[in-house]
Amino acid sequence: MPHDAIKLHGSDNQYRVDIGEYRVIYTFDHKIVYVQAVGKRNDGEVYKKNKK
Repeated sequence: MPHDAIKLHGSDNQYRVDIGEYRVIYTFDHKIVYVQAVGKRNDGEVYKKNKK
């Protein structure tokens, strides 16, 4: 897990990380990282995409 990853509130295993001007929401298990949403930082759309 990246040192700057933040666990999402209300979730058991979802995390977010900022990469440049993008925000990535992901989960992972022992071998695989599952990217659930990617979106621009500071617009909130990435969280709306993730709920679908």
